[in-house]
Amino acid sequence: MTSKGFTMGRLLSAAAALAVFSALAAPVQAQQAAPAQAAATRSNCVAPDNSQSGRMQWFLGLGPQDNLLAAWCRIQTLPGNVRFNMLFPTTVADRSWDTNFQGGKYPPQRIVDLVQEVVPAQDGPVVDDKGKPFGRVLNNVVQLAAANAPDNSQLGFASDHPAAKALVLWEPVVLRVKPVVLGGQEFVLKVVLKPNLGLLAMTMPYPKQDLRIHGFKARMPIGSMFGSTCSPQIPFCKDLPDSPEVHIPWLVDEVILEADGEGMTAAAVNVANALASSYSIFMQHKNDLTGFDRNTGQGTFRLTDGASVIEFTALGGPSGTSKIKVDYKENNSKFSIAKYFKTAGEDFRAGTSRAAPQTGKAPDSLNRL
Repeated sequence: MTSKGFTMGRLLSAAAALAVFSALAAPVQAQQAAPAQAAATRSNCVAPDNSQSGRMQWFLGLGPQDNLLAAWCRIQTLPGNVRFNMLFPTTVADRSWDTNFQGGKYPPQRIVDLVQEVVPAQDGPVVDDKGKPFGRVLNNVVQLAAANAPDNSQLGFASDHPAAKALVLWEPVVLRVKPVVLGGQEFVLKVVLKPNLGLLAMTMPYPKQDLRIHGFKARMPIGSMFGSTCSPQIPFCKDLPDSPEVHIPWLVDEVILEADGEGMTAAAVNVANALASSYSIFMQHKNDLTGFDRNTGQGTFRLTDGASVIEFTALGGPSGTSKIKVDYKENNSKFSIAKYFKTAGEDFRAGTSRAAPQTGKAPDSLNRL
């Protein structure tokens, strides 16, 4: 896009890890495909190596710099037979597939295919054959010219902005995988991704990096059913085709490992010890997990490098641990990656934007959990 008010001046400087866009760039086409189908040709689904970023590493190398493609490629490093689930938490619609990732056999764009498979691009029922309301997901499509997104995030692009008429699916998505075995205990992995205006700003000029699906217009909040009045959410509804393109600029916001059961004290101690060993340099008290009782497997502790936080929680009672949760998220600071993307989104709305990195393919370093 080279229209008035939209220039590509400043390269990304927050972290080299944001090479994700170049490393995973691939044409995205809707193919009715799912992980549970027959094995595809090995795909080279490789996310960038963030281990040299100087930041505390999250599970599987996931982090706040990862878009949908990077998250998908990192998830595929999980071994064994698993159940993969995609959840739209606002709409409360989800679908599961039984699969074996076999170290990354599915290409990066396959995850976009899966989103397209569940989100209707043409006329059909509001709910699927299992009663899941995927048709209602499109209620959360918004145009950038709207004052606010469905979660009240500020948009308000000027009507003459080149991106004012762009449609964005403004609902989080959660990628869930089970079982993930840690310390002898089965966990559920939850990767929470949220729509991000800064990510859209950096990828929109590059078709191979700008992730899009098609959505059935009649399921979107366009306004009057006769088209006489457009809604505040989609103010430029007049010229939309029946199945317009919808951007899905999802960025990792949080990573959660969670287990529920009885008698999990040994597992809680094993996981706590593993965290203490892996992140010992970030502990305030060496060899002492403050707030966590290794005998009962109950308590909490927190690890941080100033940029990210890992919170461990074990709940239980006399019979032992009944819930274990490990939560990875970013600190809210002026040096955070989230802050960088927020600034990029504000620049974009104002008429300038930061360019996506143009680095080469990142090496494969995803073979460690």
